[in-house]
Amino acid sequence: MIYFFFNSREQLFIQLMGRISIASAILLIGSISGVITFAIAFIVGKRKKLANLENIYWRNVPTILLSFAIIIALAILFFFYLLGLLFEGLVLDIYLSTLLTFIFISIINYVMISFVMVLSPSLMTKLLVVVILSGVIISMITNSEAQWWQRNLSFLGTQEASGAWQFNFTLMLSAFMMIALVDYLFVGLKKIYPKHRPLTILRILLTITAICLGLVGYFPIDGPGNMPKYHNQSAAMLVYMIIAMIIGIKWFVPKVSREFVITSYVLGIMLFVVTYYYLTGWYITLTGFEIVSFFLAFTWLMLLLQILDKESREPIPVYEVDIEFKKETESRA
Repeated sequence: MIYFFFNSREQLFIQLMGRISIASAILLIGSISGVITFAIAFIVGKRKKLANLENIYWRNVPTILLSFAIIIALAILFFFYLLGLLFEGLVLDIYLSTLLTFIFISIINYVMISFVMVLSPSLMTKLLVVVILSGVIISMITNSEAQWWQRNLSFLGTQEASGAWQFNFTLMLSAFMMIALVDYLFVGLKKIYPKHRPLTILRILLTITAICLGLVGYFPIDGPGNMPKYHNQSAAMLVYMIIAMIIGIKWFVPKVSREFVITSYVLGIMLFVVTYYYLTGWYITLTGFEIVSFFLAFTWLMLLLQILDKESREPIPVYEVDIEFKKETESRA
């Protein structure tokens, strides 16, 4: 495809980077073909009733596909950004360009098929971490010259920020991913703990938390009308949900470990202290408060999702073997 495209333009030499280049061709073709390959492999796996896909509903598929599309695009952009630094101004002929594009697209499609084979709540949790951290960090780097830290973290999603849509879109995509992950996890948890009603409450709280995260991105703090008000209310509600889950963690999660309970309370106390110092206007700024609160809440949330992932797996049956009977049987044989 790339050969015929550049050949029709009578372009025999192609730049590595640029608007019409090897990188842009791989970004476009690789993202589209990767998502299509993932979708086909997922459908085939569903029909073959693969164990790791059993608890994934069809309603979760669009979110998962969109997540993988974003991750593919980010990975390609980052990789070619590094190549551009190493080989600045590199130009290849049409044959090498076609070969390089074919190799990269083949690798992308292979990786997508592999992801389907190992798709699990733990993998989705890691993808959620990658998406939200990469989106936030990229927005921070992009706006470093604007000195965003002198205002607040929400500045990254305002009209004054460079690439504000990336920050807002990251929050909204992360919300959809989290809703899909919670749905995925609690299907398995319901099978193992069908009568544990607090799990239902925890599911509702996690879903509300995800919705609030998405609304923080949907309502920019400098938006028209009541958008700033809705932005602040969504952010506050997100914090309230985290605090409520930390307080009731022993009741919500069956067989929760003592270590996780202690960790939850420690992070909860730290979150309370940071909030207190900010509200009293002593020592901590708005930006510092938002960053520290975000990472404390995000860290605890990821730990919770990992605990739920562990709890949602069917226990492996353990069989006791009578050693004396085994020895007696072997001696007779």
